[in-house]
Amino acid sequence: MAKQLSIVNDQTAKQTTSLRGLSAVFLEHQSSLKRFIARFFSRPQDVEDVVQEAYLRAFGAVKAGEDVHSPKAFLFRIAKNVALNELATKSRRLTDYMEDCAAQDVIDRGSSAEDQAMGQQKLAMFCGAVASLPEQSRRAFLMRKVYGLSHKEISERLGISISTVEKHVASGLLRCSAYLREGGYPVDVVESIASEQRDKHRGSE
Repeated sequence: MAKQLSIVNDQTAKQTTSLRGLSAVFLEHQSSLKRFIARFFSRPQDVEDVVQEAYLRAFGAVKAGEDVHSPKAFLFRIAKNVALNELATKSRRLTDYMEDCAAQDVIDRGSSAEDQAMGQQKLAMFCGAVASLPEQSRRAFLMRKVYGLSHKEISERLGISISTVEKHVASGLLRCSAYLREGGYPVDVVESIASEQRDKHRGSE
């Protein structure tokens, strides 16, 4: 019995030491961790949320008994996973939002199943491209290319200058084109999909 209590006490002490070590590492490297996560997100609040979530998950894993040899590497790895999961969630939300508000289908109902599948893949790629943009650029790009708002209207809604709106839209177009080109689609596909979505959106108004 005494031996079992000794083992339990040793395990508790080891866990306490690991938790303290993890907390110390988090405090020491919090700034570099935020810079690392800022590669994935442009909004400071998103970065802050991911960093805090990463610490909570790492803390929970150590508390559950996971043996961590390098707290720093462990923390950064969890932070990266949290960031990637959050990006995937945002992408899915964007896809759902665009499909609900802009169009349920980009292909006519009379098209073949193959054409419909290709159209859905193309829309999914487009949504992924838009989701990869920084938040402000994404909002300006969608307002202009999908909802057909003028630069002045976007400027008023976002509280930024017209020249900044123009830069965001141009940057969004270039980045989306590069994203889709890497996926095997021609450069002009961004404009064609955006036009389809804009027509669908106007038809639903």
